[in-house]
Amino acid sequence: MEFAISIATLVASLALLLSGRRRLEFGSFPATALTFLELLGLGLAVVSLGWWGLGALGLVNIAAALVWSVVLAAKVEAKLVYAAIQARVSRADVKQLAARLGRTKELKVLGPTERAELIRLLADRNRQPDEIEQMAVPIGMLKTIHSAPLPWLVESFDRLLRLTNEPASKSGELADILHATSQNAVASFKEIVDSFLLFYGGEDALPDQAAA
Repeated sequence: MEFAISIATLVASLALLLSGRRRLEFGSFPATALTFLELLGLGLAVVSLGWWGLGALGLVNIAAALVWSVVLAAKVEAKLVYAAIQARVSRADVKQLAARLGRTKELKVLGPTERAELIRLLADRNRQPDEIEQMAVPIGMLKTIHSAPLPWLVESFDRLLRLTNEPASKSGELADILHATSQNAVASFKEIVDSFLLFYGGEDALPDQAAA
């Protein structure tokens, strides 16, 4: 009976940690002390159960990895299917686009879900796969450098290209201008982008503040 309770306790503790319902906190001394006590208790539970404890630990992690990979693939698939519909191209074309972007070193930091979201957002703004491919890297780099919200950044960047009548192939140049201006100006990156939008399109060109 005690053995079953120990196994159940171990699995429950791991489930809470992996689900995020119980987080490891280090914001204060009491929180840090409690976190280390929990980790110590978890370690002692594994040791006390011996091979069964290690087996349970491994089984939970393997199951979590398998389930998460399926969930992640489903999220990416849904975004890419939507992008294909909006761009009026086949799913195969969009998947090939996603694969090419995934091999780009500048976009690896975003991860598959965020790259799929970037493709979806650009397709939602009536951009075709070749335009998406030209815009994705500059936008991704700006997002990484300036920690900008992706929906706001895509909308603002796309509007700037359209307001200045520039093709998607000029995305790299626009990104360089925005980044250089933000480095040399006494203003945040968002304020710089908004100032460009105001200059070229007036107040109506500013994105919905909820997206920012």
